[in-house]
Formats: sequence, C-alpha cells, structure tokens
Amino acid sequence: MPRIRTENLEIGYEKAGAGPPVILIPGLGYGRWLWDQQLEGLSDSFTLYALDNRGLGESEAPDPPYTITDMARDVRDFLRAMDIKKAHIGGSSLGGFVAQVFGLEYPQMTDRLFLISTTGGGGGATHASNWTMFKLSLARMKKDLEKRTRARLRLTLAPDFVRQKPEEVEAILQRFLNQPSTDHGVRAQLQAGQDFWRRDHRWTSLHRMRAPVLVMTGDKDRIVPPVNSERLAQEIPRARLEVIENAGHLPMLEKREKFNHLLSSFLKD
Repeated sequence: MPRIRTENLEIGYEKAGAGPPVILIPGLGYGRWLWDQQLEGLSDSFTLYALDNRGLGESEAPDPPYTITDMARDVRDFLRAMDIKKAHIGGSSLGGFVAQVFGLEYPQMTDRLFLISTTGGGGGATHASNWTMFKLSLARMKKDLEKRTRARLRLTLAPDFVRQKPEEVEAILQRFLNQPSTDHGVRAQLQAGQDFWRRDHRWTSLHRMRAPVLVMTGDKDRIVPPVNSERLAQEIPRARLEVIENAGHLPMLEKREKFNHLLSSFLKD
C-alpha cells in the first residue's frame, strides 16, 4: 500500500475513485481498512483517501506523546504533500476528534465535515454506561489478543449484527488482528484521545465551525452513546444529525449501504 513522506512523518494511505477529494480518518486502534466499504461504495463519485493514523498501520509511529492537534496536523501535511488544496474531511470516534480539530484549525482546507460515532472534548461528553465500562474492563483483562479483541468487538458492534452476521464479525476481527501496529503507538493514540476527552475544551469552540457538518451515529452505540452526537449537532452551526437504526459504533461497516447513501447525499448537497 502507498505511503507518502510529509513534513513530519510518513503516512500510509489507500486511494480509490475519481471526483472531489474525501479524507477518511479511522478511530482508536483501527487502520485505514475501517473504510473499505466506502472506498468501494463511493468511488464512482469521489476520490477517497483512507489514512492510517500515526502509530498504526503503514504510518510511522513516532515516540510519544501524541495529541489530537498533532494528528490533525498530520492530515494537513498529508493534503499538502498530495497537493490537495481543500477536501471533505471525516473521522470516526477518535478520528472524529481529529476531524473536529482540523475543521477548526484549518477552515480554508475544509470543504465539508462529517463526524461519526464521536463527541466533543473537555469533559462535556456522556460516557459509556457503567455496565459497558465493566464489560470493557473484563475484555482488557484477557491475556490472549484474539480473545480480548473478540470481547471488545461484541460491545462495539450492535447486538443484532453480532448475532446475524458472524462471518462479517470474524472478518472484522481478522482485519484488526492482522494490521501492523506498535504497542507504543496504540498507547499514544489512547492517551491522546483521553486527553482530548478530558481536557480539550472544543465544545466551547464548535460554534466557530464554518464548514457544513454531518453528524452520524448508530442508535445502538454503546462505546460513544448517541446523546453525544445529538449534542454535537446542537452545538455546531448548520450541522445535520443522522441516526442509523440498529447500528453500533461502526456504522460504516454494520450498515454500509445506509451509511454510504447518507454520506454521499451530504457531500453532494
């Protein structure tokens, strides 16, 4: 897969399609493969670039610490290296943190913005339920990576998806297990996300967002509850909220056709 040397580090990415440029930023611990269904389903209308965040996949894993501002700067540097003046920018979960900061810090490079399964920073978020946090803590205690990841996926995906599509769950699991990663890179991503969640007061800045924004969530998201998306849509001027029924934290995989239709319609609007 291609990599490009930017001002600060090498970034791994995948490109598909032809049309206006769209940047796809994955969440914590996920590589660019998270967006496979969009690279396939939206390539007739857009040029899509799915990125590996620093610390994972084919991107470099510099020494910690990382910040969400660093990661937004990585996206800026990627656009510059690719000679892209302006693009649609979107991200899922931690990638949504990055997209928010990008939209605020680089409005001249932001066409439209889409924020998936995410929340604002600075302590204003609604956390997962106590039950979900307990189950996640049990998952983290499993010593075997495959068992740990499988337990996390069962909480990340909607219950109906897990029951009805075991083959797809297995495929997601294998993509996760087989992606290149470093322990220090994943830990640094996690710390960057926690710092943003707790201390980066972006809620107070969201009213400055210039770009049109699509906020999307699954109604069965147990990791970042949908109320966070509702608040984002209230705080951001001209934001549109879409709630996908029977989807968990990864609607781009769980409800790909609905997701692609909503995203394409917004970007073409």
